[in-house]
Amino acid sequence: MAVRSSKLMKVAERFRKDILSGLYLPGDRLPTDEDIAREFGINKRTVAGGLTRLVAEGLITRAPGRGSVVVREKIVPKHTNVVDCIAMSSGAIFANMEKEITLESMKRGFHPVWIPPSLFWSRPVDENHKQFLQYMENCVNAMPYGMIVYGERFIPYEMLERNLAKIGKLVFICCYVHNRDIPAKYVLIDYDAVAKKTVALFRKNGHRKITFITSPVVELRRTRRKPPQYLHHAALRKACMEAGLEYDEKIPQMLWDSVSPEEAFRRIRRKGITAAALGFDSLVDLHAGALRKLGIRIPEDLSVVGFYDTAGPESGLTTFNIQEHVIASTATEMLFEDSSEYKKIYVKPELILRESVRKL
Repeated sequence: MAVRSSKLMKVAERFRKDILSGLYLPGDRLPTDEDIAREFGINKRTVAGGLTRLVAEGLITRAPGRGSVVVREKIVPKHTNVVDCIAMSSGAIFANMEKEITLESMKRGFHPVWIPPSLFWSRPVDENHKQFLQYMENCVNAMPYGMIVYGERFIPYEMLERNLAKIGKLVFICCYVHNRDIPAKYVLIDYDAVAKKTVALFRKNGHRKITFITSPVVELRRTRRKPPQYLHHAALRKACMEAGLEYDEKIPQMLWDSVSPEEAFRRIRRKGITAAALGFDSLVDLHAGALRKLGIRIPEDLSVVGFYDTAGPESGLTTFNIQEHVIASTATEMLFEDSSEYKKIYVKPELILRESVRKL
């Protein structure tokens, strides 16, 4: 699937460039799907998928018997020197990323503009969603040099895809939860690597029953996209299956559905679960009351591995550092490199060993 997606992107990118540069004028026909398939060494279905992207962007029309006809005139966009950053900027980890991206942009003579944290985290499920969309549309219409976007559920991916010519360059960081890739660059957390290291550590210490502790998720009315934590959950489920360990996916589902933590954690006792990965380090504190009430001690009764490394060494929490400096520096390199071609890089977080995993 990833190979087909990459080839599909190449078709879309090639003809997008040709149309926007003026090689094809309004009314011109693109080569037939058969000719394009032959040139790229792919099947016609993949060609159709790539050209459908251009239909969505308003560059061409497609109809049986007529083929692909150009409708968009040559565009020579005049981009500003603004870099719009649609990502978190509060908290130590994301403040580090903000600083890195800001300094690297300014060194090159560009002006980074960060979305206010209150607007990014306004949980755009109600009237605030309109405010968030308006902010995004304003950014796009101002024709920035580029955008760096944290791929949360509420990002208007379709709107970004329709306006790629206005945006300039687009880089997604940390996570991406849209149901398909769009022509952009990606610097993402490698959740598969996190899950494999977590499961290997638990297995090494004699744990055989594992789960994932998360936080409630606000349901978005406009989308059924899974939250970024689901990427972590899915990777853990796969890693446990490959390692022959038992993974209880009922507990994270209960927590996502806003079942009381106390009720969810009773299942830990009942099922004999001895280890859990955390969606965030702070969940230890968030769920401390429920764990204490049930007499579940860390690590005596439940070994845990955190995520993001925000609690600090004094917490004793074994966790993962997401390598925010690597993510930020790679994202800025991608943003300012000459090429606009599709690219995806996964950054492997670093496991920080402390005292929250006990040997059975």
